[in-house]
Amino acid sequence: MPAAAPVSQYQAPQYQAPQNQTRNTSTRSGGDNRTQATRWLRGDRVPDQYRQQDRYHVNDWQQYGLRQPPGGYRWIRDDNNDFYLSLMSTGVITDTVYRSDRDDRWRQRYSRNYSYNDDVYYQQCRRSPDPAGIILGGLIGGLLGNSAGRGDRTGATIAGVIVGGAVGAALTRNMDCDDRSYAYKTYYNGFNAGQPGNYQWRNPRNDNRGELRIGGYYNDPYGFRCARFNQVTYIQGRAYNGNGVACRQPDGNWAVVS
Repeated sequence: MPAAAPVSQYQAPQYQAPQNQTRNTSTRSGGDNRTQATRWLRGDRVPDQYRQQDRYHVNDWQQYGLRQPPGGYRWIRDDNNDFYLSLMSTGVITDTVYRSDRDDRWRQRYSRNYSYNDDVYYQQCRRSPDPAGIILGGLIGGLLGNSAGRGDRTGATIAGVIVGGAVGAALTRNMDCDDRSYAYKTYYNGFNAGQPGNYQWRNPRNDNRGELRIGGYYNDPYGFRCARFNQVTYIQGRAYNGNGVACRQPDGNWAVVS
């Protein structure tokens, strides 16, 4: 017997044809500089531009805590980070998961959203050499926002990383800025891999090195994708260990939360 599909926090009630529904245009604000967003409602049709372009198709729905789409349906993700389950043949929407609702859930679970301004590397090293191209490549969350990875033909969105707070400071306190640049590349690759694995870095300038070990991915009780990890670094021949949990925020960026 095949395994049951994962259950999400966002399962919709039994769909009923809407009556006198209209689009809801709401004003929003935040670090992404969006001031106005159009919400499509159940019963609306997803515009053709979203249906016809692969970059809006959500094939990695598990990463967002979304339920598995039934046969003939597809999740669509718009430019505002809202998700719509729509019939592929017509584009009619039968389920919605709004960014603002997920923001509220994230704050209930993790107290606040994190941006690149909270990141220890960005705070301390943004004016230093960046040999792994972390800032230039937009690998720190917020610099490229949600456009990162939009060209991926699979429809997956490659998220940035935010290593902030006390945990982030503890993970990187023995590294210089060059070391952190290389280490961040492993965070970026590891958290976005979607499966357990080991990711190594080495700074050729001083031979400092490290390994990030992703132990497993899971959806937390609020439906956010999380990964447990362990880090071992070797700085001037001395080993340092650290553990933590990173979860994917509603804006798509991975944040170290514990």
